[in-house]
Amino acid sequence: MNELFETNDREFLQWLKDQWGICFKQVCQDFDIQGSPARSLSRAVIETVSGRLFLLEKFPREKFIVRERVSRVIDHLNGQGLVQALGGQRTQRGEFLPFFKENCFQISPFLDSTGLARPGWLGSAEIGENMALFLIQMQSASRDLPGQIVFPHFSIKTYIIKLFADMHDHEPKMVDRYSPFLDFLGQNFMDAHDRLPQIFCHGDFHPLNVLWDQHRIRAVIDWEFAGLKPDCYDAANLLGCAGIENPEGLAMPMVTTFLGKIRSAGIISPMGWQYFPEYILALRFAWLAEWLRKKDEQMLELEAVFMGVLIRHMEELRSIWDSLPPSKERIA
Repeated sequence: MNELFETNDREFLQWLKDQWGICFKQVCQDFDIQGSPARSLSRAVIETVSGRLFLLEKFPREKFIVRERVSRVIDHLNGQGLVQALGGQRTQRGEFLPFFKENCFQISPFLDSTGLARPGWLGSAEIGENMALFLIQMQSASRDLPGQIVFPHFSIKTYIIKLFADMHDHEPKMVDRYSPFLDFLGQNFMDAHDRLPQIFCHGDFHPLNVLWDQHRIRAVIDWEFAGLKPDCYDAANLLGCAGIENPEGLAMPMVTTFLGKIRSAGIISPMGWQYFPEYILALRFAWLAEWLRKKDEQMLELEAVFMGVLIRHMEELRSIWDSLPPSKERIA
């Protein structure tokens, strides 16, 4: 459901004006809204009488704590110069998520996107460079996050163990299908996981969560999973998305340029690099859970195939990525 039915409610429109000082004109139906629609109850692009466009989103009460934390994080990043982090706009009272009746609402500037050429983006060194530069700038901007912003603990190791326990109960056939990949991670990665250095991460960093101006980044969206995670997390998630679209993409210009820039910046520790290919594999289990939830048989099979490719070619990939020439540039 993309349209907010409250826009037919005069009381709600007056509330919008009181909160953000905007005068609603109409809901715009001609725009594609990037990001996952499942993260809100409903959302719509609205136009004001002055011609400005905003994304208006409605969230249930139980989402307030997460969305408020995300808004404060992005507000801090923006204040540190990371203007491409797109977040909610404060109300005239300084709130990010005021309540109207039982639900909270958020407004952010609506930015259209030129979209992403798929799978052509994997051949773009410019996309790889721009995505790397965003992560590098994000690390500088996130160094002094306010202490009152507390992130929930996340462990992909714990997540995988719980996922297999759930599959034993509800999807026993899937246990046999995916156990070899868990066994592979059990050789070294699982024991090392808890020692991986952590930094602030976007948490769902991939090109469909970017608003593009051709190959340039206009904004990065969908920060709901942001928090402290292993320093290779965001890079591993991006490469996993590249590889499942086309495994050959893991050695194409987008990936090699991205990794070269990230490696030169020094935002991933030596231990993070040591277990980087394994972490790509580990994060695919979070996507596996999504395909199980949706009962998407095609993606479940594709995921298993991709995991097999990762294992068979892991040392080859490690060799390619380790041989990327470092530059002298590092983040300040």
